[in-house]
Amino acid sequence: MEKMMDFLEKYLMPISGKMSANKYLRAISGGFIAIMSANIIGSMFTLLGNLPIPAYTTWLANTGLNAVLALPGTVTVSMISLYAAFFIAYTLAREFQSDGAGAGLISLISFFIVTNVGRYFVAAEEGAAAVTAVSTEFLAAKGLFAAMIIALITGRAYVWILDKGWTIKLPDSVPPNVTNSFKTLIPGFIIVTCWLIIGTLCTKTSYGGLHQMIFGVIQSNLMRFMGNNIGAWAFFNIMTGLLWFFGLHGGNIVGSITNPIYTPLSLENLEVYMADPTAKLPNIISGAFGKTFTFGGVASMFGLAILMVFFAKSEQMKTLGKLALPTTIFFINEPLLFGIPTVLNPLFFFPMLFLTTIQGVLTYIMMKIGVVPIARGVQIPWTTPPVIDGFLQGGVGLAIWEFLMVLLSMVLWYPFFKIQDNISLKQEQGDK
Repeated sequence: MEKMMDFLEKYLMPISGKMSANKYLRAISGGFIAIMSANIIGSMFTLLGNLPIPAYTTWLANTGLNAVLALPGTVTVSMISLYAAFFIAYTLAREFQSDGAGAGLISLISFFIVTNVGRYFVAAEEGAAAVTAVSTEFLAAKGLFAAMIIALITGRAYVWILDKGWTIKLPDSVPPNVTNSFKTLIPGFIIVTCWLIIGTLCTKTSYGGLHQMIFGVIQSNLMRFMGNNIGAWAFFNIMTGLLWFFGLHGGNIVGSITNPIYTPLSLENLEVYMADPTAKLPNIISGAFGKTFTFGGVASMFGLAILMVFFAKSEQMKTLGKLALPTTIFFINEPLLFGIPTVLNPLFFFPMLFLTTIQGVLTYIMMKIGVVPIARGVQIPWTTPPVIDGFLQGGVGLAIWEFLMVLLSMVLWYPFFKIQDNISLKQEQGDK
């Protein structure tokens, strides 16, 4: 174990440190966090419009309220790429201590430039009037990768141009808000012109546009590879636990890589569910997958906290369990990570890495054979307690499964908990 820890500290720590400090990964992570509230708001209204109560949904349809409740989801979840284009560029510019609002605005304009407009018929009938509109196809999850690429390039180019001093300079007497507006003109004109050229050239290719090219070459292949690939998920899950074992925020570090893949998969499930609540969902593994069996943060420590409260013999473990139990219900487990501690504690190395991997593989199998419902991809707060999360994501069946997963986490944690409890008890008896 000592040799393994030395090896990991020597080779893993520098890599993870560089990743956590990388401005571009931090911008992606920060951008997704910024748009989380929009996803949650839209998802809540989607749930309100699709509660599994036939009399209620019939009443919504008869009164026309189903269309009203669908509107927040349309302007949030179904347009999430717009918000990502703004906030990722905004966050990246702020990482370079530059004007985030200007970068975000130019990125949003550039996103619309490459999305293009088209002529569409109001109705599919002869003589229908045509209108000019922006296609919504790539405003939702399908355009997220393009939004990220545009935002990162735009944000970095904006900062670079400002650093070069290519701006319109006004006298000091001019109000700051006017100065900032004019400061954006030259960078904005240069960047938008570049995206206009790129977008136009892409329309001449066999793909028909930049969105289609990025989705066809990058996003669709990554989603296809990771959407139902339990091996890829297990690898990233183990890496998250490994980083947390060394006291690094594995969720943020690994999430900066996986969120751009798993978030669109969740939104794809949600779009299918919004269109038809009875339809089979396409992606077992998505951003919502891990929450169907992981409770209390990394390594599913909610089960460990329950063991500490009700089965610990040492005062240290019992007291710490009482302090941690209320927080682990809401996925906050730092009291256990640094209080027991589990961080850098060889006893807890294996549960930190493999406990939720075992739960995840089992959950995947049960979803694959149809015993457990696939998570709908509803964007709910990450602090949502177990069972409630399951009910919102998959109804009663998934809620029951999450309850069983809490019990399984207690079983898997028990041998390691018992050893640590005995060690703490002997220390307390020795002190007396």
